[in-house]
Amino acid sequence: MNIHQMQLSYSNQEDRLILSINSKDNEEMRLFLTRRIVTSFWEILNKTIAHSLTSHPTPNDMVESESKELGQKQQMQQQMQQQIHHQDIIDKSDYDTPFSSGDKFPVGEAPILVEKITINAYEDSNTALIFESNKGQNINLNLNPQLLHNLSDLLIRIIPSTNWNMGLIGETNVVISENKDKLSLH
Repeated sequence: MNIHQMQLSYSNQEDRLILSINSKDNEEMRLFLTRRIVTSFWEILNKTIAHSLTSHPTPNDMVESESKELGQKQQMQQQMQQQIHHQDIIDKSDYDTPFSSGDKFPVGEAPILVEKITINAYEDSNTALIFESNKGQNINLNLNPQLLHNLSDLLIRIIPSTNWNMGLIGETNVVISENKDKLSLH
């Protein structure tokens, strides 16, 4: 699926997030994400993003990091650089264009209840998310770094409306963004 748009909204009736994904071919998939899934997914998503932002150390970096104090300073600088890079990616995103529903639904119009999410990171900086349902349906999405960061940002923006008492603070984000209804992303 060639992703064109993502939207994350909260359903009060279901007490679940709805992740809607629209392709360039106008195919739409909808996924229900429970609090349990989001909680477990959040930590590994942040680690995946942090790993994608980490530059591989050179031999000189490794020698210098033998000093504990210098290593801590480098780690703090690296985290700050990751936060800045993450924010730069988010700032380039289109949150103004409304989400357009698809006219084809390859897995049905009703959202699929996700029971497990698997993340596979590849050397080319792309990440595969595998959403597994209770009915044996697996949805595989290949996300480039931009979409991965945007998914994280959409979660940060929508969680305050859930009243799930979750603080989504990770290495690549330092504050929870303000809430906006029916967020969509291009």
